[in-house]
Amino acid sequence: MRFPRILILACLVALIVVPSALALRFTDDSFNMPTGYTGKPYSKQFHGAGGCGPALPYQYSLQNSALPPGLTLSKSGLISGTPTNAGTWSFWVQLSDQNPPSQSWCVPADAQREFTIKVVAGLVIQQTQSTLTPGQLNTAYNVQLTASETTGTTWSVTSGTLPAGIGLNSSTGQLSGTPTAAGSYTFKIQVSDGSQTDAQTYSITVVPQLTLAASSTLAGEVGLPLSLKPTATGGQPGYTWSIDPSTPLPAGLAFDPATGTISGQPAAAGTYPLNLTVTDTLGLTKTADLRLAVAAHLAITKKPLRHATVGEKYRATLRATGGVAPRQWRIMGGRPGFLPAGLRLNANTGVISGTPRKAGTYRLLFQATDKLGAHSAVSFVLKVSS
Repeated sequence: MRFPRILILACLVALIVVPSALALRFTDDSFNMPTGYTGKPYSKQFHGAGGCGPALPYQYSLQNSALPPGLTLSKSGLISGTPTNAGTWSFWVQLSDQNPPSQSWCVPADAQREFTIKVVAGLVIQQTQSTLTPGQLNTAYNVQLTASETTGTTWSVTSGTLPAGIGLNSSTGQLSGTPTAAGSYTFKIQVSDGSQTDAQTYSITVVPQLTLAASSTLAGEVGLPLSLKPTATGGQPGYTWSIDPSTPLPAGLAFDPATGTISGQPAAAGTYPLNLTVTDTLGLTKTADLRLAVAAHLAITKKPLRHATVGEKYRATLRATGGVAPRQWRIMGGRPGFLPAGLRLNANTGVISGTPRKAGTYRLLFQATDKLGAHSAVSFVLKVSS
């Protein structure tokens, strides 16, 4: 009889002890909440014990409260993110068994506890991009690094090498100088206020100076094919081109952003300012202010020539409108196809001059050609009396 009594007593003790030992709870380390710093990554992992775990995963959720701005709580119990505001935040977290459970033996339970996170202003370098503005050989360089604290900080290069010719101001965080050697440079910069530090790794690429070659004044003519192609050197090749929308091309012309070529047949005369920019693969740019002058199509003015007299000095001027100077003049033909003896045509000015020596009627075809190759031809009659 004694043994059965002992067995019954042991079972009663087990019924009391086992549920108590398996009660769902947060582990002690969960209550050790690290201090957060604005602008710096934060991480805290909650852990559970008892209940249906760890055989089944625990679940975590916020209960009618909020974490510091910038932080989130995952279902697995990880608080992570980057705090954005200094202050103190208290919040409730619910720990629960897997619910619904994946095993029939699990009866889900939950527990709630309050936690507090203190966030203080952190010392943070504001420029978090890994690549800084590219440098150009023999061209002044200036990049200002800043931190969340503006006084009492010291800046330093802790590893790597700055480009030759560029230095770091230890008081202000300014990178400046004139690069003297091309290449890619990687380095780590640290800022410290005596109690806190922050560091960022950066790279700077130094390339030959980006240049754009294009005539400041471009000439075109209505109805005449036009093709203008600027050239770029330096930088990191793989150029793209653009024209400022506020300075559009005249009707009839098109722009190729891959080559910078302007081509087509302008349809309207006028002067068109153009703001042309070339960009390399590093993002460096060079801009040129151009002026496209489109002339009206070349046309000889049809005005009768005054009569000439044998033995008397004679002078008449052929005139044209439009086209692009300089113009060239010549006789294309006619009857007899040449000027009267004693007269000559100035090919540069279109002036007919001299003293005619023979009377007659001369029907002549004159042609003007401008700088762009446009032609205009008109017949004239010159009468020489005796």
